[in-house]
Amino acid sequence: MRSNYVNCFYILVAHNIKIVLKLKFSFLIILCFLFANCKTDKKAGPYKSDLKVTENLSDFTSKMTEKDTVKILAVLDMEWWMRHDELTITKKNDKIQLQTTVKEDTTILEPLEYVWRINKLETITLDNINNEFEKHFFQKLERSKADFNKSLIYKVMTINDTLVFYTKGLGDKGGEVKDYLRFMHHYYPIEKDFIPFGEKLLNE
Repeated sequence: MRSNYVNCFYILVAHNIKIVLKLKFSFLIILCFLFANCKTDKKAGPYKSDLKVTENLSDFTSKMTEKDTVKILAVLDMEWWMRHDELTITKKNDKIQLQTTVKEDTTILEPLEYVWRINKLETITLDNINNEFEKHFFQKLERSKADFNKSLIYKVMTINDTLVFYTKGLGDKGGEVKDYLRFMHHYYPIEKDFIPFGEKLLNE
């Protein structure tokens, strides 16, 4: 009889030991999982962009990731006329996206009220063959030098840096504004805001 009690006791102890070992093993698995998650989170961290237009102006759309944004401010002001275009370049599904907002001072048209006309255009996808979009700005890189510091024409900006482009005088500014309108007309062929001075849409 006593032998049976002893056997039962050993069986119970062995069973409890198994339970304890299983619990310890499960606890270790949970700890390892939590540790791995913490380590992964630390590695990921916040995104830090390496894109710089001062270094990558000629091909920044090729260098940018889907987390990068390049903003371009085109200041087209000439004498009484004031217009500022805001271009936002992003990347989605490896395609370059362009969103443009036109802001024009219409005070001269509405003299009793100071008003900016805002034309927010739809986002378009650029077929940016051979980085032709960037070439417009890269070919004007000399305008970021000190001897061109008369009138602002472009600001090209990333989170890391900014390139500023200037013109030398009214005649030079007029030529650059017309060149910009032709450049943008290529991407927005039916948009009246990008008809160069003295020209008309083909379907008019």
